[in-house]
Amino acid sequence: MKKVLFCLLIASGCGSDSPRYDPFAQKPECTGAAVVPYMGTNQQVISALEIGTVEDGFDLNGDGKPDNKLAAVGSLAKDAINTSFANYEIVIPLEFFDMPAVAADTCVKFAIYLAQYVKDADGDGKKPFIAKGDCNDTNKDIFPGATENPTNRIDDNCDGLADESAPNTPCATADCMVDHDGDGQTIAQGDCDDTNPMIHKGAVEICGDGLDNDCDGVADRTQDAMGNATACSPFDTAVPKDITLDPLSFSGSEPAISFKDGTVSSALVLDAGPSLFSVKIPVSSGIVLDLRITGATIKATLAADGTTTDGRLGGVIDAKTADTIRGLNVTQIGLTPENSLLDAIFANVLGPILALPKANATVLAKYPGCRTPDIDVDGDGLEAFCDSNDQDMIKTVDVCIDGDGTEIHDMVDGNGVTMHCTEALLPNGKPRFVDGISVELNFKTTRVKSLKPPQ
Repeated sequence: MKKVLFCLLIASGCGSDSPRYDPFAQKPECTGAAVVPYMGTNQQVISALEIGTVEDGFDLNGDGKPDNKLAAVGSLAKDAINTSFANYEIVIPLEFFDMPAVAADTCVKFAIYLAQYVKDADGDGKKPFIAKGDCNDTNKDIFPGATENPTNRIDDNCDGLADESAPNTPCATADCMVDHDGDGQTIAQGDCDDTNPMIHKGAVEICGDGLDNDCDGVADRTQDAMGNATACSPFDTAVPKDITLDPLSFSGSEPAISFKDGTVSSALVLDAGPSLFSVKIPVSSGIVLDLRITGATIKATLAADGTTTDGRLGGVIDAKTADTIRGLNVTQIGLTPENSLLDAIFANVLGPILALPKANATVLAKYPGCRTPDIDVDGDGLEAFCDSNDQDMIKTVDVCIDGDGTEIHDMVDGNGVTMHCTEALLPNGKPRFVDGISVELNFKTTRVKSLKPPQ
């Protein structure tokens, strides 16, 4: 994953036209100050994220028990999520509005953004800030793996050494014994750029200048012996950073994601939502995964500075969303690049792993092995998603059965384009298949110095 983009999708009723109580309906905005980007308080960033346990889930079906079916794959997702945070591919700032102090409040609002923290400014395909990243983001000829020029007095290949003729061997020529830039250190002593006095071993890293000031082999990063960032991280609790927001954080001048119905209890517990929440994840192959969470609810205990160490976000990943998540290869759950997450869940091994309910007897008689999601979002009975031939080697969902019994099959149009059954609409134009799988995410936040407009 390269980065995470967020957008708020306006929640609307699904299923039949008859009025009913909808536990996923978005609450109206509470009375209070407007949400104005950059004008909020307690600006912070989500610094850790993980799929929670079953017990962490929210009660989404009204049975008094927590729901979080995806807890079963939390361990599989953990490493990928942690790597994305370590590479600053997931940088999610937020700020509060109508919260003059961290105290009990009947109307609190907040916006959630996407940040542009790491960029490849020189276009050489390598980024600074991250372990084994670019050591000079101002020169496209300098990057990890480049050929070292032994006479230019700079580190071309980002190994932390300048002008070396052999790996991990400091230059020992006569020229390398001279301090050319007057910073008190020669190349032989560890200066990785003897043309710039602001760069030498032990110098203070200047975050954001695109240079490897301290000669540890990476620009805009100071790291310990294990490669963990100790400076220039957007999650640094000791030295908060300025964070530049991504243009895709906005819909016009408004934040694309905002919760405008929050409350804070006397115990400083924030409660907001439900809303419809969407996470778009571009991957290296150019595929964009859109992870939508219906009925997103947030709960968190606030610290004195407005941050939290126990945030929880729960909701439902609907079937249509699961069918758009394609291009991934996770062999442990039967997810292949040509198939979708929906296929892995309902036509392969993930359904049994998640212990999803089996379809009713009538459906099973026609499509053995067919399963349903665990949350009935539209209230007309659980939908079923089936492989019409579960005995062949093609493990895909090609039949969707609505809660009212309506059966929709995949169709191929005259141009050879497949219309997936999950894309079917009701006569009123609303999505037919909206039931989904419960999920809960745990998160914590740290302060930022300030939020900056997109560049």
